[in-house]
Amino acid sequence: LQYLLVPARLEAALAELDTDRSGEVDLPEWEAAIESALKNKLEAKKKAREAAAAAAQREIAEFTAHFMEAAQRCFELIDKDDSGTLTKEEIVVAVKSDKEVIDFLKTCGEPNLVALTQPARLSKALDMLDTSKDGEMDMDEWMAAIKRGLAKRLDELADERERRERAAAAADEEFSAEFLNMARKVFDMIDADGGGTLSKAEIVDAVKNNDEVIKFLSNCGNENLQSLLVPSRLEHALNCLDTDSDGEITAPEWEAAIEQALKAKIEQRRAAREAQAAADRRELEAFKEQFLNAAREVFALIDADGNGSLTKTEIVDAVTHDKKVISFLGSCGEPNLQFLLQPKRLEKALKVLDTSQDGEIDADEWEAAIYRGLEKRTADLKAEQERRAKAAAAADEEFSAEFLSAARKVFEMIDVDNSGTLTKQEIITAVKENKEVKMFLANCGNENLQYLLVPSRLNHALSVLDKDGDDEIDANEWEDAIAKALQKKLEQRRAMREANAEAFRKEIEEFTANFLNAAREAFALIDKDDSGSLAIDEITTAVKSDKVVKDFLKTCGDETLMFLLQPKRLDHALRELDTDGSGEVDIDEWEEAIRRGLSKRLEQLADERERRERAAAAEDEAFSAEFLFAARKVFMMIDEDDSGTLTKDEITTAVKANKEVIDFLVNCGNPNLQYLLVPARLESALVQMDTDRDGHIDEGEWEEAIEVALSNKLADRAAKRE
Repeated sequence: LQYLLVPARLEAALAELDTDRSGEVDLPEWEAAIESALKNKLEAKKKAREAAAAAAQREIAEFTAHFMEAAQRCFELIDKDDSGTLTKEEIVVAVKSDKEVIDFLKTCGEPNLVALTQPARLSKALDMLDTSKDGEMDMDEWMAAIKRGLAKRLDELADERERRERAAAAADEEFSAEFLNMARKVFDMIDADGGGTLSKAEIVDAVKNNDEVIKFLSNCGNENLQSLLVPSRLEHALNCLDTDSDGEITAPEWEAAIEQALKAKIEQRRAAREAQAAADRRELEAFKEQFLNAAREVFALIDADGNGSLTKTEIVDAVTHDKKVISFLGSCGEPNLQFLLQPKRLEKALKVLDTSQDGEIDADEWEAAIYRGLEKRTADLKAEQERRAKAAAAADEEFSAEFLSAARKVFEMIDVDNSGTLTKQEIITAVKENKEVKMFLANCGNENLQYLLVPSRLNHALSVLDKDGDDEIDANEWEDAIAKALQKKLEQRRAMREANAEAFRKEIEEFTANFLNAAREAFALIDKDDSGSLAIDEITTAVKSDKVVKDFLKTCGDETLMFLLQPKRLDHALRELDTDGSGEVDIDEWEEAIRRGLSKRLEQLADERERRERAAAAEDEAFSAEFLFAARKVFMMIDEDDSGTLTKDEITTAVKANKEVIDFLVNCGNPNLQYLLVPARLESALVQMDTDRDGHIDEGEWEEAIEVALSNKLADRAAKRE
């Protein structure tokens, strides 16, 4: 069925499918092919499930061991007198002052243990946990609660894993379809004469001149297909691919290689997801802790009399004057808590939240609402993580293709005699004269490749890279080094994304709070009679004369609300918004449109953030290469005797007389390097940099200082962008 997409294989495919040789594929023949396809798909899914189950078992075992170890330590930290039981006094002291205890209890999954961190709920929680009613919590009672918490956390872990696996399966399915389509397209592009087979001449021409072919092969996941890009490895690669030895690569041979390539790519994606899953869990844990801490702080801020429950008067006062309360409620994710910010909806929201109907919101009622909000916010965060993961995978795929393509180009530029190996002399010449080679190596991510730029470290680097000891770096040795370099670069990109995630989450929270506040202000401005619903004449007046309302509607993200600004579309928009047909837009109908608008705006915000991050990554990559290149040049300028070390005299001379050295150090980002320019601080700076205390700054010590400098410069660039 897949071969129906390949002109050269269409006839053969039709012959296979047309089992009764009628010249057509009838319904039973189609069904038979589909049955075979489904069988293959189900087998692939079964294997994927088996692999996932094994990974899940490892994850459960690791999580359980860590959780139980943390629980045991928490008990010991609380039990100050080592009596084997926890008194109320010991618990009160620990949950006030011991961060490790507080952090564990807040995220342990057992509601009563969580409640120990809340003064207003502590006594009731202890009573629930102390099943023997002896006034203390012994180890058996502690472990019973811990096991309940572990069961809850494992359920959450299983739900999260299931969500990840569903998302991963869908993403891999989409990736596979795109990859296979691209592979067939590349085959057709190489097959210049349309003969259905690829000759050596066609391949050589395509890998020299067709950028699309080069980009695909560079990072396709099959070593032999990638080797088609390397002149010295082309012949061997062709022999491996040409399994029937007819001198050409046929469509079945190409498809077999692509199948192996896809398998490798899917495995790479699985490994990357597994690594990312731990980071995502950390992010979720940190978010939950921050959210619950903020929720409890807000409760305390509203509870002006400190009696452990919130009156209507306290709430009204807080949502009118306290910015921290307003900000949290605006983005907490629980509609009734958010409605406390709206005078017209406050009464109704209080009735819903006050489940005991005693006229106040106690700590338990507050917590119940907070956990509903947390569930919504964590669902949003998980969706955002999925979106980020998909964008990151696409960006890394593109980066990898460009990096590998650049690496192969650099190999060819160094290999001036086209021998397929790099001699020491070729390398020395290239790193002296070829800026493109120097720029690539300076920031390639592999220490030994970078050391090819440093005369005093060149021999050692060559000995490490030259694994077969023949005094040359062949294509295989180069590819091995480049594979390590790419792995390091991808890890750097992942770490950078992880660091950016917190900033983006805060950006989303701030945007959401501001957007919802603006939406509520717009509603209040339109609702001139304070009836809690918007009449047609109120809307018509506001969209003509109120700038605040108009400005909000223009950028609210919901098409129907935006149409209120267009006289010809206003009636239709009102009918769309007025879902109950009452002739007015009530607060619920307004909020529904606002939610749609917010969702759209958050999508736009995410796309814009992603665009900014991709542009920033590219700019930082170029900046890093330039910076490291300049740093190595400065080292060589200071090192007048080419000894590979910098003496105090050499540094003193350079910082007095060499403008290029001075200009670099002045703004390099590392105080110790900058202090080399200050006579009174030079000695102290040298002591800091000379870690082996031999009286010189060697290349390793210089590189460490430069690494710190570059890290500071990149942090400055990130802060400015933010």
